[in-house]
Amino acid sequence: MKRIASVPAVWLGWVVARLVLIYLLKIDHSPRGDVAYYFAGLYGTDPTQMTEYPHAGTWPTVLLGWLTGEDITTFYIGFTVMTLLVDAAFLALLLRHHPTQPRAFQAAWFWVFFGTAAGHTFVWRLDIFPAVAVAGAAALLATRPLFASALLGFATTMKLWPGVLAAGLVGRFNQSKTWQRLLAFFCTIFALCGVTIATSGIDRLLSPLAYQGVRGLQLESIPATFLLLQAHHHPGRWHLGYAPSKSFEISGPGVDTAMLWSTVAMTAMLVFAIAWALYRLFAGGWTTRTTMAFFTVMVLLLIATNKVFSPQYIVWLGPLLAVVIRQRLPRGFASLKVLQGLIAVCTIVAAGLGTLVYPFNYDYIWHYVGEKMFPVYVLAARNILILVMVLIGLIWLGLEVAFSKRLARAEGERADSPSALPTDTAAPAHAQPVAQELGGLNPTRTTS
Repeated sequence: MKRIASVPAVWLGWVVARLVLIYLLKIDHSPRGDVAYYFAGLYGTDPTQMTEYPHAGTWPTVLLGWLTGEDITTFYIGFTVMTLLVDAAFLALLLRHHPTQPRAFQAAWFWVFFGTAAGHTFVWRLDIFPAVAVAGAAALLATRPLFASALLGFATTMKLWPGVLAAGLVGRFNQSKTWQRLLAFFCTIFALCGVTIATSGIDRLLSPLAYQGVRGLQLESIPATFLLLQAHHHPGRWHLGYAPSKSFEISGPGVDTAMLWSTVAMTAMLVFAIAWALYRLFAGGWTTRTTMAFFTVMVLLLIATNKVFSPQYIVWLGPLLAVVIRQRLPRGFASLKVLQGLIAVCTIVAAGLGTLVYPFNYDYIWHYVGEKMFPVYVLAARNILILVMVLIGLIWLGLEVAFSKRLARAEGERADSPSALPTDTAAPAHAQPVAQELGGLNPTRTTS
């Protein structure tokens, strides 16, 4: 165990794992078409290309284009190097201060395995950028809450979905920290939207929202799973193919119903987020640990309820979960470690199953309908696993809430004790608040 719990061992593992990833890229480089699409968005003649992406979300390609110029081969190589550099920088941050963070090596090894399991979409899609930004926001909640909130706002302007996580920034209404966090979040969004309007116009700001309205039921989405199985058992009844939404969709009997259920589920997810914000607004008890658990659950719910489940969506979860794993756990709550470990293992497996489907067997999902059922069953297993992860995440969130309440009671009893130290007196080490158990992510009994 000591041999792998060392910085050189982790970096050696990362090099080996990423060489395996590069080998996978070499075996099937068809997903490189996404990078070609980014290149066309920069240098092509079609003004509508990449307008489905938020403007800030395309900035990494703009920066890369300044370095590579209009040579597509150089752009391919540059994009791969850029994402791997982000990958390596994130690993370095996970290992930072590892002597005082006993779980840093667990988080690092999770990241090593996750990146390779996620496959082509890990390095050839833009999703790693907002995902790392969300992870950074989670990591900074305890020490730099305003910067964390601003970082979450930046992530929202890059990919939209992180905006739902803002409900986790809400604390008690009569605490200034609540409004400071929210103000930092919204001011960042408004400022970056202003940049988009000033440089590209209001139509470019709104184009990603308009794009969502034309999307149908994607083949890989969880609401489409049953219909996809039926389509392969009864070829010809459903149409599977590339749609104007620039994704592979299914149409035919039952699709409208599945989309309706997806809409209902998404609405329920949003109601849950609003209910969580209102609960914190009036009940207080905001902590960084429960907020990170909430972030994770919301990412899982976003994936599970969506009518779209592109292969790269699993990347949303990896960086955030690595930050969660890194944090010290409270004494007496070993169950939290078990639940987090289960989600971590399930995430790696789900990422690997997704890579097995796309790109290696994707033609048997949409083109050669009914000819080979194994990829379809793999996709169904991946989707079922996501639902299991949602259930585990909800249990974990419930335990985190229970722990925060127990912590609040313990500190309240200490404050009411006749022997309690005056508030302006430093307590000795043995009398520090229970919150010290949480190390780097002190939940601070804040009611903010």
